[in-house]
Parts: sequence; C-alpha cells; structure tokens
Amino acid sequence: MIGFIYRKIIKPILFKFPADDIHNLFLKTGNIFGRENIIKKFFNSVFIYKDEILKQKVLDISFLNPVGLAAGFDYDADLIDILPSIGFGWHTIGTVTYLPYEGNPLPMLGRLPKSKSLLVNKGFKSRGIDKVLEKVRSKRKESIPLGISIGSTNRVYKKIEDMVEDIYSSFERVLRVDYFDYYELNISCPNLINVDNLKEKFDDPVGFAILLNKLSYLNINKPLFIKMYLEKEVEETLALCEVANNYKWVKGFIFANLVKDRSNKNFDRQEVESAGRGNFSGKPTEELSNNLITEVYKKYKDRFTIVGCGGIFTGVDAYEKIKRGASLVQMITGMVYEGPSVIGNINKELAVLIKKDGYQNISEAVGKYYR
Repeated sequence: MIGFIYRKIIKPILFKFPADDIHNLFLKTGNIFGRENIIKKFFNSVFIYKDEILKQKVLDISFLNPVGLAAGFDYDADLIDILPSIGFGWHTIGTVTYLPYEGNPLPMLGRLPKSKSLLVNKGFKSRGIDKVLEKVRSKRKESIPLGISIGSTNRVYKKIEDMVEDIYSSFERVLRVDYFDYYELNISCPNLINVDNLKEKFDDPVGFAILLNKLSYLNINKPLFIKMYLEKEVEETLALCEVANNYKWVKGFIFANLVKDRSNKNFDRQEVESAGRGNFSGKPTEELSNNLITEVYKKYKDRFTIVGCGGIFTGVDAYEKIKRGASLVQMITGMVYEGPSVIGNINKELAVLIKKDGYQNISEAVGKYYR
C-alpha cells in the first residue's frame, strides 16, 4: 500500500520539480527525521523486513540483509540516523573528496522514467573530508554497517601523482578515526573534469598500480572495495583486477559505475536524446554490471568479495547478481522510482527465492551458477 501511494501520488508530484531540488529536500528531511525516535520507530514498523535467512557475515562484518545504499546519494552523511529505519542492511556515504567541491554546473541530476534511469553529473559533490568526518563523529552510533567512498577532488591535476596524493590524504584522515566498517575507493566516476590531460589514468593498469602502491604505505585495516568502471571490456577489467590481486588489503570490487554509451539498447531513444550532460544509472547498467560480476567471480571466486550495483528494482534483480557471484548489492535508482518500501520488498522477495531454491542462508546462493 505504501509503495502504491508513493508511485501513484507522491512520485508524480515530486517529479514535477527539478531532480536536484528534490534530492536536496530528501537529504534535509532525512536529516531531521533521523533525530526523532518516534519517526524512526514508525518507519521501523512500516519498512523493515527481517528474515534469518538474509543474515550473513562478509569479511567479518555482520549484515542483517544484503541491500545497501550506494555512494552517490548521501554525499555528506546526512542520512546516517534514518537509513537503518527504512530497511537498508548497510550504507555508504560519499563519494567524499579531500577538498570541498560544489559539484558540476546544474542540473546535476535528471530523470528518464521510461528508461528506469537517472542522469547523473555531480562530479563528486562533497563538503570535503574534514567536514564530513566531523559530521560522522557527531552522528555515528552502533547500527547497520557504515562505509565511506573516497575519490579524487574534481580539479585539474598536472600529473597522476598529484591526484594520487589527494586520495592518499583523504585515506590518511579516515584511518585516524574508527567510524567506518569498510571503505570504498571510487576510481570510475565518468563525470570528472580532472583526467583528460593525464598520461596515466586509474583505468589503466599502470595508473591503477601507481595509486595502489601509494595507498599500500597506509595501514588500511578495514575491508576496501574498489568501485569499477562499467563499460570496460572484460579483458580490460580483468587486467585491473589482476593489479589489485597484488594487494591483499583490496578485498573486493563494486560492479559497477554509470553508463556513458547513449546507444545502450535499454534507453528509450527519445528520452536519452533529449537528456543533458551526464551519464546514467538504473536499468541501462544492469546487463553490463551482471556480465562483469560473472567474469570476475568465475576467475577469482573467493579471493574478492563482489558487490553488485546497477539496475536493481526487485528481489529478482538482486538475486540474479547474487547467483552470478555478488555477496552484497547496492541501489539508488530503484529507491527513487519505487519509493523507500522497495528495500523491504526486495528483501522479502529475496527470502522467498532463497527458500524456494532450498538454501538455508543467502551465502549459499552466492555464485551458484558457477559452483
């Protein structure tokens, strides 16, 4: 019923306003709601779905369910207090950068309803690592697992070493505190202005190795996931994975980021042709994401933990990624289009599907196609 009300009444009203404005409204409202216990208790009763079959321990972190909020929604840790009450099993803030960046020129967000996609052109909008850590310190409580996504500040660099130093400085600050259960390293945002003039880039093995070599000087003592490119050929992706394989503190990958190619068959042609500057999330990313999950899991099995991200609207969508090799999944676009009740619905549907397949726990279904 709540999902129906959102889709038929609330969403049509919200979609009459610019996406950037509505996103900012959600962040402010969620921040306020997170301070009110009565609201959180009400949301707990309405949105959360629990089942023992969904509980698992991944990299020594306990997850009540596999569905997480991906980086790119809660830029500056405004939603830490409210997200556990709408059913997420985990939550990534950011992507956070070393220096503040106000974001790319507006509009930074747009909607493609027929394509079940969002246009994204934020370019790592962030208040900067120091301000974000200060906010997390004031809000962090024992709750669902919390992570931080770190990327390079969106500015022009003369050489890749300067860009690496920027990321290194953010990690250095994050490692001084004990606020997070895991870390994400976002090397794959397609909306940056800071890479075109560089000889080496993070999407080639040489540039990627330069970055990881520098980070290896730090004591990265929590699981680190790398958010990967979506539109790489399988061989190119596996070459990057092989570089990461040399660093035992790299524990996994997130597949994957946004789609650039506007000829993607999952777009409504009229929608995508009239879309502004930016790249795209949602259903156009799903097939590519699933293919990368498959190929990396088949090669590396348990060496890397895989997080599936892209095009998740239902429990069937999430389960497909899990059966291909993802231990966890992340979403944003499905929540925007279906409303917050979709998280509980996905978890409920997952529980049904897992039981139907005869498994006692979700972890038994991971990579089932290839075991």
